[in-house]
Amino acid sequence: MDNYLAVNHPPTTVTDDQIFHNIDSRMHGPMSGFIKKYFGKFQYVHQDAVLEIQTAGRILGRYAVPPTAPTPENFLQWFSSYVSREPDGEPDGTRGSWLVSSGNIASGQEDANESARLLLIMATSSISNVPMRWDYVQVIGQFYHRGYVCYQDGLLHLCQSAHRVFASQPTRPFLHGFYIRGSLIELWVFDRSGLYCSDVFDIRKDFIQFLFIILSYQCMTDQDLGKFNIIESNKANNYIVLEPLGKLYLESQPIAFRKGLIGTGTTCYRARMLDSNRWDYVLKFKWRWARERPEDELLKLAQKKCVWGAISIDYYQEFESTASLRQGLRWGTHRKFTRVERYRSIEEQRTDSTCNVNGLVECTEETDNFFQNRIFACLVTSPVGRPLHTFRSLLELLQVFRDAIKCHRSLYYDANILHQDISPGNMIILDDQDEGKAKGVLVDLDSAIELSERSETEPGVTGTRPFMAIGVLKSECHTYRHDLESFLYVFLWTIITNHEENPPETSKLRQWSNGDWEKLAIQKSIDMDQDSFQNILEEFAPIFHSLKPLAESLRQILFPLRDRVIWTGTNDSPEAVDMLYDRMIHAFEEAIVSEGKNHLNKSEIRLTRQGIVPK
Repeated sequence: MDNYLAVNHPPTTVTDDQIFHNIDSRMHGPMSGFIKKYFGKFQYVHQDAVLEIQTAGRILGRYAVPPTAPTPENFLQWFSSYVSREPDGEPDGTRGSWLVSSGNIASGQEDANESARLLLIMATSSISNVPMRWDYVQVIGQFYHRGYVCYQDGLLHLCQSAHRVFASQPTRPFLHGFYIRGSLIELWVFDRSGLYCSDVFDIRKDFIQFLFIILSYQCMTDQDLGKFNIIESNKANNYIVLEPLGKLYLESQPIAFRKGLIGTGTTCYRARMLDSNRWDYVLKFKWRWARERPEDELLKLAQKKCVWGAISIDYYQEFESTASLRQGLRWGTHRKFTRVERYRSIEEQRTDSTCNVNGLVECTEETDNFFQNRIFACLVTSPVGRPLHTFRSLLELLQVFRDAIKCHRSLYYDANILHQDISPGNMIILDDQDEGKAKGVLVDLDSAIELSERSETEPGVTGTRPFMAIGVLKSECHTYRHDLESFLYVFLWTIITNHEENPPETSKLRQWSNGDWEKLAIQKSIDMDQDSFQNILEEFAPIFHSLKPLAESLRQILFPLRDRVIWTGTNDSPEAVDMLYDRMIHAFEEAIVSEGKNHLNKSEIRLTRQGIVPK
């Protein structure tokens, strides 16, 4: 049993605070019938210190039962030794191997007696011969030696493991997990609608049941474990077979990945046909909310209405839903962490030896939120573009933003579609475009709606957290102006991150990702005030200093002063709509002309230094 973890990092990482906001109000439990649903196909016979695991009358394995249950103090050593043993006798229906990653995960200090990740790995070859990879992980566990560990922190660390698994296995429908505090254990299942658990039970009191569950994980089929083998592999490539397109070969790494354990889980790959020497398509996986309109309908509508810069849809199919995955379980409202648990100090929790005995129920309270069914869909679109952060010059960056806003206006006017999620991941750069065609376009209509449907849509907060408009954060009805405001936030983010994923640690933009909606609305209102905005402009690297006047111009266009306070409202009159789009586009066009002149001047200087007289 290896006692280390060589991790291949997922496409993106998230903080505990981001995990908290992602899962809070999307937890449920304890669920009656949980063990029956997920372990009911297995039976066990326990006699003469032997545990026999069976299914459908077939014996999967026989295992020696220790005379006593492990204590929290020796659990990790016992677990490593026990699960690495071969079953007694034949046949053997077990699969994979367990890895233990020891250490105090909360503090980053190594202490094998404090905490550990427990991971069931199923690799394509011997575990001893390959590094641990998150795309091999099939079950996750989190162990804490002390039963009075901060319940919330431990659950967030379990969710961190779940996030890494889903990030590396984007087509996975669900994932098994368990959370051990001292001798208490909760069983968990994660899917894109949320996470839910079993009743808490005591490993020492129900030792045989614990052994049965841990050994059953190793006997599960791919379907039982939550694997969905839609992507296949040969020696050189990953591929997917979609009729009538046929076999599409995928790039090894995704070009876009939506952060968050719960939600759409959108993941995009570039794809090509077998005989093609270029990337022909973008293959997109996502878990759409069942109450939202399927994206293919909106893409087809945009094509029909000849939206400027609209992408083409070449394939669409839906495969699975979280409602189907959870069939047989009864649902009520979700749960969220109580403020007491959220804000108690770690010292307070550690001095309370009776804290969190009842697990989720004790540390959470019911909400008014009900289960949201999500449907797994696969889309193929064209043409293929580059991510926004790969811009190659300031001129290209400005052209991309100008054209993306023009694309947004065409969606709004020509197809009556409001995008509602302007973010860096939803803007792409198109190369080799003819004059007059878009160099930057909007993609991902996951959150988009037809304007005619807006009155029927329940109010809510829609978008990607750092780029949400102030009015949206205040739960106002989403408007075209809110999307234009989001363009400003994406523009600032793209400049300050400067080809990186996140802003520097000291950046004010870091504050746009954390906190509740009310706090974020207040923070952005402060940052968009003229004096505070100057502090954001100071974060521009020297190479971007020429774009400061544009940024300030955009701020003044979007946030005019009324009674000496910036106005964040929307004017829906046709004249106001035209004017706001025109002013935004004109601001970028002026900057494009200015940057073009700067580019020519710099070229002349370089030629002069080389002894060449420019014409």
